[in-house]
Order: sequence, then C-alpha cells, then structure tokens
Amino acid sequence: MMFGQWMDPAFLPFMAAGLAVLVLTAVELSALLFGLALSDALDNMLPRVDIESGEAPGIFSWLGFGKAPFLVVLVVILATFSVSGIVIQHTVLGLLGFTLWPLLAVVLALLITMPSASFLAGVLARVIPSEETSGIHRNELVGCHGHIAQGVATHDRLAEAQIAGPRGLRHWIMVRAERGEQLSPGTPVRIIAREDRTVFMARRVEDPDLLKKKGAAALPG
Repeated sequence: MMFGQWMDPAFLPFMAAGLAVLVLTAVELSALLFGLALSDALDNMLPRVDIESGEAPGIFSWLGFGKAPFLVVLVVILATFSVSGIVIQHTVLGLLGFTLWPLLAVVLALLITMPSASFLAGVLARVIPSEETSGIHRNELVGCHGHIAQGVATHDRLAEAQIAGPRGLRHWIMVRAERGEQLSPGTPVRIIAREDRTVFMARRVEDPDLLKKKGAAALPG
C-alpha cells in the first residue's frame, strides 16, 4: 500500500492512534533516562479509585483501568484500535476495491477493540499489576532497604530505586528524598514512607551489609 493511501481519511483515525502509541512509548523511554516515569505521573494525576481492590467504575474496570498502570492500558487500547481499523480497511479495500466510510470503520474497530483490549489488559494486569508487585502489597516495602538505581532523587525530583522486598524479591519503585537531601545512583537507602499510589520516601542509610558486619564485630567473642 502506497504512503498516500495510508494518509487517506479512511485510515487517518487508525494511523493517528498508532502514532500516539509510538509517541507515548518514546516519551516514556526518554523520561526513564532522567529517572522519571510517565506511567507513574499519569497514575498520580488521575482520580483515585479503590486502590486496595484494584477496582475502577463500570467500563473502566472491564478495560483494566485500576488493575494495570493507566499508560499500559491506554497503549493497549490505542494499539488494538489502530491495528483493527487498518486491517478492516485494508481487507475491505482488497476485496471490494474501496474503503469504508471512516465513521463506520471506527465503529467496527471499536467493536473489536473493546473485548480484545479488555482481554489483553487482563493478561498484562497479572504480569504488571498497578498496586501489587510480585504478589505483595506495596505498603510492605516500607522499612525495606535497597539503593538508587537510576536518576538522582531530591525532594522535588523522583528517581528509580531497587528495593529488596520482604520475601527476598527485588522491586523497582519511584522514590523521592527528604528535604535538603540528594540521593545519587548507588546510594543505599531505606524506604521510610509511602507517599501515594506509586511514590515512596527514601532515606540515605549506611550500607546494610556493612551495618551487619559492624554489629557482628561488636558482639563478644
């Protein structure tokens, strides 16, 4: 199919959705280079739902919002809509020699997108749930130790930390430092509080392994 045909109004809604997926992915990857996460920022800006149960109202719950990160569900919906619409128009064009009226194609694509995106989001929610990580509630990470993995954390800027969870599993979370503190990559930290749905407060600590060695050395022989 020639480039001009892709730019035909019959394909524009689906090409726009595909372009949105590429842009969102590029922005997320670029943000991660600076220790930020677009997905976390969007989750923080959205109205709160029943976080403990992962439920969102009505059709949003069916689509997976509140169970998987908002950005993940949004990308799944946009990608499914884009692929469905392009396949519909391309198939009709090949069989009948013309494309469907854009609005009709959009409606048909949505009919395919809704159940397909719901299924895919449900699968992803089991892999990357929004509220739990590796089977634990995120509140359990408070008090755990780890280190800054990417970015520099200040009170106003988030960074990614790798934390050893209560079951010995590693978790990657977004953290901020206390006021006046700056936490560089590799800095050992302890999670002292959970600020909201996705952000934690981290405090600089001496290397936990070094603390254990000092404690053992202080014991009478």
